[in-house]
Amino acid sequence: MHSTRTRRTLGAGAATVVAALAVGTATLPAHAADHQLKIFVAGSYQLSSTPAPQPQWGENVFLNVGRTGTGPVDNVKLTLDVSGLDGVASLSTKGRCTTAGKIITCDVGRLDYEKINITDNLWLSALPGVKPGASGTVHATLSAPGAQTGTADFRVDVGAATFRTKAPSRNEGVKVGGKLPATLEFANHGDLPAKRAIVNVNLTPGLKVDTWPSNCEYAYDKGTAWGKDAPMPLTHAICTIDGEIAPGQAVKLDGLDITVGSEAFYDVAGYTVFPTEDAYANDGADLRKRLSFQHGTGKPATLVDTAGTGIPAGLDVNGYNTEQEVVSDNGADFEATSSWAPDASGTTGTFTVGMGNKGPASIYDRSGGEGAPDVTVQFPEGVTVTGLPDTCKADDYVLGQKSDKPLNKFACDGIGSSFMPSGATVAHKLTLKLPEGTGELTATVSLQNEQSSFEPGHPSAVMPWDHNPANDLVTVSLRGGASGTGGTPAPTPTGTPTETPTGTPTTPAPTMTPTVAPAGLHDSASPAPVVAYTGSGGSTTVQAAGGSLASTGSSAVLPMAATGAAAVVLGAAGLITARRLRARRDG
Repeated sequence: MHSTRTRRTLGAGAATVVAALAVGTATLPAHAADHQLKIFVAGSYQLSSTPAPQPQWGENVFLNVGRTGTGPVDNVKLTLDVSGLDGVASLSTKGRCTTAGKIITCDVGRLDYEKINITDNLWLSALPGVKPGASGTVHATLSAPGAQTGTADFRVDVGAATFRTKAPSRNEGVKVGGKLPATLEFANHGDLPAKRAIVNVNLTPGLKVDTWPSNCEYAYDKGTAWGKDAPMPLTHAICTIDGEIAPGQAVKLDGLDITVGSEAFYDVAGYTVFPTEDAYANDGADLRKRLSFQHGTGKPATLVDTAGTGIPAGLDVNGYNTEQEVVSDNGADFEATSSWAPDASGTTGTFTVGMGNKGPASIYDRSGGEGAPDVTVQFPEGVTVTGLPDTCKADDYVLGQKSDKPLNKFACDGIGSSFMPSGATVAHKLTLKLPEGTGELTATVSLQNEQSSFEPGHPSAVMPWDHNPANDLVTVSLRGGASGTGGTPAPTPTGTPTETPTGTPTTPAPTMTPTVAPAGLHDSASPAPVVAYTGSGGSTTVQAAGGSLASTGSSAVLPMAATGAAAVVLGAAGLITARRLRARRDG
């Protein structure tokens, strides 16, 4: 779709550490002494007692580095002292690292991020003949001239308990208000028994637990706004279930029921399971630092034996993670909105275009934005756009093909590209100048997404959650027909829904020749758009200068410079994978 929306694919698996690269950023000068260097690494890693040679791009130690303050730090080096692994395990690397004796040195170079992964593919393997239960330590140091050195240690446990999860079946057509058991099943694929299982649970907005078990702690996370998306609130829980899990034993979680709430449409219950608090990818400690947890009051959750059918064999560094997908019979009524407010002359004025989610469902589109709609407005020939916000741009495409003539059509941002909460609205203000004359002028406003923009037969966006497509396309009168008063405009304050055609329309060659002011032209009638929404976390409004939405939270990952940057953002709690929503619903 040729719009201003940035397509965003949400990443999955906390093991996948993504480097967010800023493009053309300006940096503020800073002294190296103002920087504290930091290392981010798990407290422990669990290895099989069987030696495993490093694959070509193999990586099983995920280490991030960063700096506090602003501006870059130059000549940064990471050193790894592996003397503590003697007789236990080996650590190998690929890339820019060199080894001298028991010290591995990696040239990080210029560091201008608060947190970014290194790309040298660190790989741990047990040594031949080592017995399960052996343990060693790696000492890491991050240093640069004039900067404060950062250090971190991580433990390497050979043959320790390691959990591998099963992918559960998807729950389809669940009714709002219905209950589902949590479907977490896993096995211990390590060589030693586990004393307990630590189960972390993450619920998207349409799912809730009425009464959490007493061996679970839970907290509500209002989320962070990224780009054009509203924050997606999550419920986090940490459940500690004591009891030995022997090597090879398979168990399933029992005693945790999930309720499908009024905001549900497509939702996810994400599960991660670990044998220890400091195991790789266990984010429980970080969650406790920033959220306020409270203890459940219900009957304790337990683990019950199962046959383990469907649990993959062997070890996998990402095997701790799985998710339960829930698709309800709910829906959300998306609506195109618009109005025309001429000034006293009747020939110029402000045209407001937007959309809203009237609910009841909040929509979480995992397709990377393909299902999420933008707002498109088609003006009649002769109408001139004199003020255009940054969130709108000319759209001279028909079914994915660029027209050889301007179409006087514009696409504006919708309410989000992945999360569109119930109650969210967005509005963009354009200034117009009408041509001389008394003839009738009508603008058409519609919601459009990838399918409607590229496939014939769809006058407005195809959205499986929207059971009322009639209000996805509206018309607005800019000027009524000739009258005894000489063509005085008869403005329509709100859009009038039109019938949605069911046939396959033909697309005539465009004949319009509009006059358009330069893109990005602003005046007092073209302010930045406002996105407002009310969800389970309360009422929030997000607005940014220059027509782009800004995060209401501070990013600890990507300091954005004045000239802009491109970023790749990790999905919340490693829950989210890039798959098409329509494919999910169609099986």
